[in-house]
Amino acid sequence: MRALYLLLAAVLAGCGQPTPPVSGCVPVDGMEPTCGFSHPEDMALMPDGRTLLISQMGTMSGEVPGSFALFDTVNETITRLPAPTVADGEPWGDPACTEPPGAAFSPHGIDLVRRADGAWQLLAVNHGGRESVEFFHVVDAAEGYRLAWRGCAVPDPGSHLNDVAALPDGGFVTTHMYPHNSARIGRLDLAMLKGLLGFDTGYVLHWDGRRFAALKGTGMPFPNGIQVARDGSALFVNAYLGDEVRKIAYPGGRLLGRVAVKRPDNSQWDAEGHLLVASHGGGAFEALECFGITEGACGLPFAIVAVDPRTLERRTVLEHSGAPMGAATVAQQVGEDLYLGSFAGDRIVRVALPSP
Repeated sequence: MRALYLLLAAVLAGCGQPTPPVSGCVPVDGMEPTCGFSHPEDMALMPDGRTLLISQMGTMSGEVPGSFALFDTVNETITRLPAPTVADGEPWGDPACTEPPGAAFSPHGIDLVRRADGAWQLLAVNHGGRESVEFFHVVDAAEGYRLAWRGCAVPDPGSHLNDVAALPDGGFVTTHMYPHNSARIGRLDLAMLKGLLGFDTGYVLHWDGRRFAALKGTGMPFPNGIQVARDGSALFVNAYLGDEVRKIAYPGGRLLGRVAVKRPDNSQWDAEGHLLVASHGGGAFEALECFGITEGACGLPFAIVAVDPRTLERRTVLEHSGAPMGAATVAQQVGEDLYLGSFAGDRIVRVALPSP
């Protein structure tokens, strides 16, 4: 079996030519870049309807810390958020989690929701210092937004999380991509290879306010982005290496449908209630070449695909590759524009929302 893995690794590693990195920070094809970020992998629209909260991912291994930044879409200004304060009051997470993640904090997927008591809650997958989902209170102070840490929830050892979505009952669901520290051959993770061969590598974890549990019916090749239906009756989970978005009944786990989307990353809701799914093109291992980019951008081809949550009909909203940015991992609608982030590079881009 090991010999087979080695053979397949050698074959797949040669698939696709590396996409040349993008330099410069100028508009191209109607896309307006804003540079000065660091791996802006995910984003959420703040309650004022104009400010984006940007999750600047360090590394998925947690070895490099990350941070949060704010982007005012009207004034086009970037504000780097300081380390969150520790809020008073009862924790929102596990009572056993009493200390914030500290300087090692490395955010990944995020979700911003309003709690039943009216407070705005930010959930963030964290890889730095511990593998966890962190809870923050979004405080709208006179001097601008700030974050106050309200607790965390830590899954079983070996979990490797990606995205998170709040549930109406106060819990959340998070995608476990594949086992942490799985075996590697050079830069090739064998769990990734397993996913490329069509085998399940991970699943969705549910946190009910006390403990984590794997949700039945959610095994798939590299679960990535996740969203919850507005009424909480279904999950929309992106099987990144399965090339599809799955609609799964919650909490029962029955597969309600699937739609083909090539390597789907994160999803966001648009103003019409459709899922905007960021989809990656290119060869199987081209994205690996982009992880080391800190200045400029990755030029990997991508598409933004709109999916109707009821019918699962899909339409391509946008396709692009190269300058000013490729490898989009998230598309957030703000008014008549889309803002795109990426796991690689130093920028986000704005593009006018194409007409249906």
